[in-house]
Amino acid sequence: MKLSKWYVIGFIVIIAVAASVYFYTNGRSTETSGEGPRYKEFEVRQGVFETMVSAGGVVGPIDRIEIKSKASGRIEELPFEEGDFVTKGALVCRLDKTDVQADFDQALADLDIAEAELKQAENTFSRRQQLFEKGLISEEERDLSNLNVAQAKGKVIRARTALDRNEIRLSETIVRAPLDGIILQKYVEVGQIIASGISNVGGGTPIADIADMRYIYVEAGIDEIDVGKIRMGQNAAVKAEAFPLMAFSGEIIRIAPEARIEQNVTLFDVIIEVENPEGKLKSGMNATVEITIVREENVLLAPSMALEMPKKGGNKNPNMRKVLVKEGEIFVPRKVEVGLSNFRETVILSGLEEGDLLGVPMMSRLKAENDRMEQRIKSSRSFGTSSNTTKAKGK
Repeated sequence: MKLSKWYVIGFIVIIAVAASVYFYTNGRSTETSGEGPRYKEFEVRQGVFETMVSAGGVVGPIDRIEIKSKASGRIEELPFEEGDFVTKGALVCRLDKTDVQADFDQALADLDIAEAELKQAENTFSRRQQLFEKGLISEEERDLSNLNVAQAKGKVIRARTALDRNEIRLSETIVRAPLDGIILQKYVEVGQIIASGISNVGGGTPIADIADMRYIYVEAGIDEIDVGKIRMGQNAAVKAEAFPLMAFSGEIIRIAPEARIEQNVTLFDVIIEVENPEGKLKSGMNATVEITIVREENVLLAPSMALEMPKKGGNKNPNMRKVLVKEGEIFVPRKVEVGLSNFRETVILSGLEEGDLLGVPMMSRLKAENDRMEQRIKSSRSFGTSSNTTKAKGK
């Protein structure tokens, strides 16, 4: 991935500004006598070291269900609005059932007739069976009566099937909530005619979207540089822009197996599941995800800018760094052993004690750090194109 020259320059400016702010807000300056350099003093302290990965994300429901009706018709009742909480089985939509009710009543009457015909056929067969046993009618007449009974039973079965079908159609004119949840979006109004979701070629008319928002997910894009540091099941802190003073706890439940490119940056989508019992987090909210990669408590910490950058080809042990420690009124160099580090602070393993004062030359140090950072960026990120220049031979 290539970065433009202006992107690199902008990145360097941001680092310089951040370093300057840190100088003037976290330390105190001293000035030696004469023309000596001015130093910014920083105290070695004991505290907690954390390395975090952060990314912006969007809140979304875990299971968003689109509600449709199996029946077609005109909406007579729609007792909800967007944002309402509904329980499983609650009425969502009631359709006009005039035609369906008529079909049901007709099927019920057909069943009554079929059952009456069956009873009559059975009585006739019983009488003819007795006559056949007395030798008063032929076997053919008795069998014909038995056939009438079988035909009547078939009519009853067909009538019951038709009644059951119409009863189902009648029940489908009422649409109920499939789960406890929040109505996220409503698509129709009372009086509107909707199409069936199962018999219509276009998939039917959506009525509303519902989701259980007691648990939500936040989808965030993690830079490819950091995605290798996180894992499934890891805890994450979520802060919504709508509630800047509140922190929600979540858990990583999915890391996308494939990257996506956004503005020339390679990102992996990470899904964080967050408990939302009070329903404060709403679908579509912007949020920031912070994932703690490393956390060490009760360690000595020194500002990273107070450590001399290792020189190329110099000390072979990268854990040994040089600092300026205040002794009396002067700053003397001292080698210290360092551990984990980030842009702001570094863990000191040996060579310093809590309360030691470290000095950083104010202007020359900042310029040197910026020069080193620029050189590091140029060596690790290629930009622009290079061309070979040849001298024309003179004649």
